[in-house]
Amino acid sequence: MKNLKDLLTTLDDEESTEDEVEVYADSVRQALELAADELHLDISELDYEIIEKGTKGLLGMGRQPYKVLIKPARIQYDEDDISAIEQKLGKISDVDLELRNADKDKHGKSSIRVTKTGVWLKVTPPKGDGKKVDVNDVTTTLYSMRLNSADMAKVEKEVKKASGKPVKIGEWVPNPEFDSTMSVEITEDEMKAVVHFSPPRFAGRHMDMDDILDSLKANGVVTGINEEKIAEYLENMNYSQPLIAAEGVRPRHGRDAYIDYKVRIDKSDVTFEEDEKGQVNFRDLDLLENVVVGQVLAVKVPAEEGVPGRTVTNRIIPARSGKDTQIKHGKGTILSEDGTELTAEINGQVVYQSGKISVEPVYYVKGDVSLETGNIVFLGSVVVSGSVMDNFTVKAAGNIEVKGSVQKAFLEAEGDVIIRQGIMGREEARIESTGGSIYAKFIQTANVIAEKDIIVAEGIMHSHADAGERILCHGRRARIVGGVLRAGEEVNARYIGSDSFTRTEIRVGMNPKVLQQLSDLEENKTSVSKEYEKVKKDVTTLTHQKTTAGGKLPKDREEMLNKLLGQKQKMEMRLNELNLELEELKAYLGMLEHKGKVNAEKTAFPGVEIYIKDKRFNVKDPYSNIKFMLEAGEIRLSEYEAPDMEDMQQHIRTVRRRR
Repeated sequence: MKNLKDLLTTLDDEESTEDEVEVYADSVRQALELAADELHLDISELDYEIIEKGTKGLLGMGRQPYKVLIKPARIQYDEDDISAIEQKLGKISDVDLELRNADKDKHGKSSIRVTKTGVWLKVTPPKGDGKKVDVNDVTTTLYSMRLNSADMAKVEKEVKKASGKPVKIGEWVPNPEFDSTMSVEITEDEMKAVVHFSPPRFAGRHMDMDDILDSLKANGVVTGINEEKIAEYLENMNYSQPLIAAEGVRPRHGRDAYIDYKVRIDKSDVTFEEDEKGQVNFRDLDLLENVVVGQVLAVKVPAEEGVPGRTVTNRIIPARSGKDTQIKHGKGTILSEDGTELTAEINGQVVYQSGKISVEPVYYVKGDVSLETGNIVFLGSVVVSGSVMDNFTVKAAGNIEVKGSVQKAFLEAEGDVIIRQGIMGREEARIESTGGSIYAKFIQTANVIAEKDIIVAEGIMHSHADAGERILCHGRRARIVGGVLRAGEEVNARYIGSDSFTRTEIRVGMNPKVLQQLSDLEENKTSVSKEYEKVKKDVTTLTHQKTTAGGKLPKDREEMLNKLLGQKQKMEMRLNELNLELEELKAYLGMLEHKGKVNAEKTAFPGVEIYIKDKRFNVKDPYSNIKFMLEAGEIRLSEYEAPDMEDMQQHIRTVRRRR
C-alpha cells in the first residue's frame, strides 16, 4: 500500500483520462456542479475557464447563459503540505481511506438522449446524503442542447420520481447536421468489425441499434454480431473508445491421436521412497513393470476432427483434422479388433522398445542382482546371468535360475529355483520354492524350503532344509553335515554327518510344514502356559490379601485383581484352544501312511540323529551302505537304496525348455 506522499505524487504525475467539458449554465457554480457529475470528480478537483459570460436579462427576456470550459485540475503539493495532511490523518490507514472513498455519498444524476423514437430523460436517485437532481439542472441541459420542445411537466415529474429508467419527454425533430455519425472498420484478417463514432451535438440524435446493424450489413458484416455488447455501448454513450461490434470464430485444429499407456514405459526416472525413519532402501529400484493376463496396457485416444472458423464477412476458414496413429504391439499382447486397446496375453514383464510394447514371460538380468538392478519382483520367470548379492531380493511367479551364486539374500519362486554355483548364506539367506523344487551345487549355512525336492550336487552344510518330498545330495563329494534337515519322504546322501561327530538332525516321514505347525503350536502353548502361571500366582496372592483384609482391598488393588481375573479367563480359553489344535494335529499325523527313509550310500557317522515320524534313532557307530526305515513301529536298518535320479534329470530338462 502506498503512503500519502506517493499517492499524491502519483495523482499529480498522471494525466487525466477524462475529456474536458463545455457547459452552459446560469452561473459558474452551477456549471461546476454539472461538470463534477459528468467527470465524476469533486468541485474542488476542477479547474475552469469562462468562455462567454452570462447575463440575467430583463424580466427573463434576453437571458444569456454562461459558457464555461471545465477540466480536471492539476494539484501541486509540497513537502510541508503533505506532512501537515499526514499529521491530521493521524492513525488512519490507507485501507481506511480507500474504504471511506468507496462509501462516499453520491449525488443523483440525469442524462438526456435523443433518438429517432424521441427525447428521453433518465434520472437516477442519489445515494446516502448525496444531492437530488435539480429540475433547473435538467432545464439548463435542455437549453444547452437547444431542445425547446420538451414537455416540462414530464421533466418535473421524472426529476421528482427519479425512477432510474428512460422516460420520453418529447418528440424527435430531425437535425442531421448535429446527429452522431459512425464508420465501420473491418480488420485485415476479417475477424473483427470495429465501429468508430462521433458524438452528437446539441439536439442531434444518438445512433440506435438499427443504425449500427444496417451499417454493419452495408459493409458486409453478417456473422458474429454481438447485439448485447452494442446495446451496452449505446446505453453508456461513451464515445471515447471504439466499439468492437462483431467478432469472427477462429478455426480449431483437431488434436492428433495419441497412445495412453496404462503401464510405466519410461524406466529412466527412478524414484526412491523413504520409510518411517526417513531412510531410503536403494535396493528397491522398482525397475520392473509386471502385468497379469487381461490387464490393459495401452489405449488409443482417437484424433479429433477440426472445427472450421468463420470471419465476420461469413468467409469459411478451414481447420486441420488431427493425424491418426497406431498401437505398435509385440508378443505376449492382444490388440482389440478396432485397434484401440492393447491387453496382456500372459503374465510377465512389460518391455517397451522402438515404440513397441510386449510382455515377456522371462526377465533376464545381465550380471548380478545388485544396486544396479535393485530388488526384483516378477510375475514370470527370472534368469540371473550373474550372482545375487547380499541383502537383495528376487521374487518370481515362475522359476528362478541363477547362473552364479547366491549370497546372504532372499529368493522366492512359485516354480523351481536353480542355483548353479551354490548358496553361501552366512546363516541369513532364505531360499524358498512354494510350488516346486530347489536345485543347487551346494548349500552352506542357509535356510532352504521347497514344496517338493531339494537336490544338491556336492553338499548341505550347517543349514536348515525343509522339503515336502525328498532331500537328495548326490555327487562325488556329496555329504550332509550339521544343521536340521526335514523331508516328507526321504533324505539320501553319500555321507551323512562327519568323522568329527558333528551333530546332524534328520527328520523324515512327515511334511515339514506340518512339523513346523506342530512346533509352533507347542512353542505357543509353552509361552501361554508360563504367562498363565504368572497371572494365576498374582490372582492367588491378591485373593489371599482380600480375604485377610475382611473382603476389602484398596481401590487400585481391587482394579488390578479384576484385570488379572479377566486375563486369567482369556488365557484358560486360549490354552484350551491350543490343546485342541495339538490333539487334532497329532491325530492327523497318526493317520498318515508309514513312510519315510534315510539313505547313506557311503557312511552315516556318529552324531547323526534320525527321526522317522515320532521315532528316534541315535547313530552311535559308523554305518556304511545303510538305509533307515520304520517297520512295525520301530526304526529298522537295511541295505542302501539308490534314489530315482531319472525323474529329477527329466524335470530339469523340462524347466530349461520352458525357460
